[in-house]
Amino acid sequence: MKKLLLIPIIPFILYATTIKVATYNVDNLFDLTLNSTEYDDYKPNRHNWNNNTFSKKLEHITQVICDLNADVIALEEVENPNALKKLQSSLNRVGCSYPYSAITDKRGSAIQVAMLSKIALKKSRDIVVSNSKSDRNILDVTLKSEPKLHIFANHWRSKRAAESARLKYAKALLARLQKLPKGSEYIILGDFNSNYNECTNITAKSNDTGGVCGIDTILQTYYKKRLIKFRDKDLPKESLYHYNLWSEVDVRKRWSHDFYGKKSALDSIIISPSMVNGKGWEYKKGSFKVFKKAYLFQKRRKSNLNRWVYKNGKHMGKGYSDHLPLYAIFTTSNATELKHETFLDRVWKLFIPKVESGDNVLTKSEVNLEEFLKLKHLKSPVLLKDVCLLYKRGDIGVIKSTPNSRSVTLYKSAEGLEEGMCYDFKVYKKKRYYKLEEITDLDIVANKKTVDINDYIPTFSSTLMRSDLNNIGEIVKEIHGIYKDRYIRVGAKRYRLFVKQKRKGLL
Repeated sequence: MKKLLLIPIIPFILYATTIKVATYNVDNLFDLTLNSTEYDDYKPNRHNWNNNTFSKKLEHITQVICDLNADVIALEEVENPNALKKLQSSLNRVGCSYPYSAITDKRGSAIQVAMLSKIALKKSRDIVVSNSKSDRNILDVTLKSEPKLHIFANHWRSKRAAESARLKYAKALLARLQKLPKGSEYIILGDFNSNYNECTNITAKSNDTGGVCGIDTILQTYYKKRLIKFRDKDLPKESLYHYNLWSEVDVRKRWSHDFYGKKSALDSIIISPSMVNGKGWEYKKGSFKVFKKAYLFQKRRKSNLNRWVYKNGKHMGKGYSDHLPLYAIFTTSNATELKHETFLDRVWKLFIPKVESGDNVLTKSEVNLEEFLKLKHLKSPVLLKDVCLLYKRGDIGVIKSTPNSRSVTLYKSAEGLEEGMCYDFKVYKKKRYYKLEEITDLDIVANKKTVDINDYIPTFSSTLMRSDLNNIGEIVKEIHGIYKDRYIRVGAKRYRLFVKQKRKGLL
């Protein structure tokens, strides 16, 4: 005789625990009911969007969510409650139950923002961005937990629209945040269609807001033109600033979206400052990750995502999404262990740091650029003094200490710096990328003198290209030649040109 064990379903209410929170743009989950709001290529029984391809889509999203195993997951591009219910049923069939859910209700919109949870939800509501069908609502959810935790799921307007379209979302969200009690703990996540450093690299076409951007300016994830990090100590106390968790990731790995090979960080998880103060809910430092299972990538082009395939006007029933999921871990237990200033950071203030140089350890409180270039790895932060910024484009820069010194590239770490200004830097990370010396993480310790950058930039000559001079990364001026197919021909020789400029180029 078979025996059946009955387990009563009791609402999952949190008190002291650890949870994983995630976000995933599922790339258009539409059901098979015609509502007249669908995108044309997702109308039922057209373009091969039928029961077979819909089932395959559900199967693939279910696989990702099960493997991710988050306690709470925000989902972007879900058509309606019925599509979400179908996904919940699919998850339940394979033993990945998410009994609690919420979804926005923007009438006339083709897609909504949704949330699945293993934890009971206390309440959910929509934050209305505008009355336009193009502007999706923001999902505002409160978990049934102690202490209270708010989660705001977003899907902002695409980059086909200028920045003013996304600014509306940021302002609507900020208005809601300002109404929360002081010290409230909350997570902001989703597909923002904005890079974490949107204002740093905004195009002229998108910049219709005078250099004001939603994610970094309005939500204040930037301060003094630099991404806020946990180690920053001079943040204004009265300001509603936020931490974007991309700040923990190596700059070369900051991407979650793949548009046919072009990588960007359109998705983010952003947290309130109250989640790093050692009280209540706490972010577990280092837990923010991009979910990168092998099946989410193409087999032939392993760096490109295995996105859902729509080819020749037909759904092929293959692939996943053009986004990767993000996740982070939060805890209410042992919060005192979650210090965000490392032991080495504190030692650096009091003692001499040790900097690894090959087999030797250099023990100095500061290094000059010549000594810095000899270091293969940094064992701890190092003070680099009297270096001058000669070139800056977006968050890329090049520094020298004297007109005759070698150059070092600031890779995605030049935000807030000015050409011609000299600085002292606290350097946290350096790398050698194809023989190019790079600093990828730094703080400004002091602003020093200003210099004429033309005194530091040599005029181009063929002798600068001698391999024994090791001039990789050098800035030069007055290159005269014929540019064609990524090469410039100067006299009888030709050289690869990586940055095309009229007066100077980065070689």
